[in-house]
Amino acid sequence: MTDGKMTRWTPVRLLLSRIVRFLREQYRIWGTALDWTVLLYIAVPGLWMLGGLWLEMLREPPDWLAAIPAELAPPLLALLLFKGRLRTFREEADVLTLLQRGSWIRTLKLGGAVYTLLAMAISTALTFALLLPWLRLHGAFDAGGLALWAAFTLACRLLAAAARRLVDSLLRGRKRGAAHVALAAALVALYAGVVPASDGRAGMLGACTAAAFAGGAAAVGALLRLRGGHEADLRAELRARTAAAGLLVSAAGVERKPEPIFRRPLLFPRSGRILRASDPGAVLAEMRIKSFLRRSPVPGFRLVAVPTVALAAVPDRLAPLLAAILMAMIASWLQRDFREWMDEPYLAQFRWKEADVRRGASLSRFRLMLPAAAWFAGVAGWRLAGWAGLAAAVPLGICLWVMINGFMHDLPAVKPRPADTAERDADA
Repeated sequence: MTDGKMTRWTPVRLLLSRIVRFLREQYRIWGTALDWTVLLYIAVPGLWMLGGLWLEMLREPPDWLAAIPAELAPPLLALLLFKGRLRTFREEADVLTLLQRGSWIRTLKLGGAVYTLLAMAISTALTFALLLPWLRLHGAFDAGGLALWAAFTLACRLLAAAARRLVDSLLRGRKRGAAHVALAAALVALYAGVVPASDGRAGMLGACTAAAFAGGAAAVGALLRLRGGHEADLRAELRARTAAAGLLVSAAGVERKPEPIFRRPLLFPRSGRILRASDPGAVLAEMRIKSFLRRSPVPGFRLVAVPTVALAAVPDRLAPLLAAILMAMIASWLQRDFREWMDEPYLAQFRWKEADVRRGASLSRFRLMLPAAAWFAGVAGWRLAGWAGLAAAVPLGICLWVMINGFMHDLPAVKPRPADTAERDADA
């Protein structure tokens, strides 16, 4: 009731009310961590200092910024394609209340797509503004070219979000996972290929931008005509509403388990043996390999695809050095991820020997990274000397990976526990 009269709901009013409610929820969530004291003493001074540093870098780019190859910009910005999801602002009760009102559902979907486009436009503009001191060093793009590059990025983001939602609504199980991997590969190849190939030519980049926007609009139109897909929309809306809370929870160190996607794992559904050895270290390594590979295939694909694009973009002489750096970086990440995995309740209840844990970490890390290491070395060798370089670089890359993995064998594989520290102090 408003002023003694019944409020007449319309599709547009329902959409606006849900958008306002979502924004209020996000404001309350962030308000739990950012009170006035944090804003006054930390956030505002920090933004002031960063703004001054940004202006200084814009006026006089430092030498280290100029030394970063501009060819890394397209693969780096390609990560934006996978950030953001298509909003529909649908709720559980819509199955009952709006089932016979197709125009209302279409209004929610169309309004959600417009909201998504605006949110992506803001985040894309902020990203390009943040990277402007570096991007302006790329001689092929002037101010208009950078703006067109940002528009192409926005168009690809909309296309990616709409296409992913269409895949989630139409496919299930293994077909959906394979479609996501193929879609991610196609989008990375499209984006990382078009930007360097345009070389600042407004006509080519403008045509690709228009084509990407047309593809995104076609995908949104297909979603508007789709009668199903309610479950996929609800899952996406739940993730959108809880994204900020999940970020704050993860920053506070609270563990948050991902929800299972399939009833049975895609890989090793019967949990057969994959290693011949049966000592405790090998058993731990086998458990680790299965746990890692049973996750969603998309993050693992990005872990290889994005570095591959970077290797293809840098100058030929820098490709071998970048391949070695990538091996070391991913090895370090696998080591940290193994330590987090060892803290899971099931594994933490066992008293593993330190030698077995080190062997499990080393063996699993070596097996998981070996194909990627050979691939990185092969791409770098091919860039440097063609097919002959590829044939010579693969065994050299494997040898380098053996050395890196052997060096990391002596690093701590588990986090120190208070009980373990007390026992060492007592023994001393």
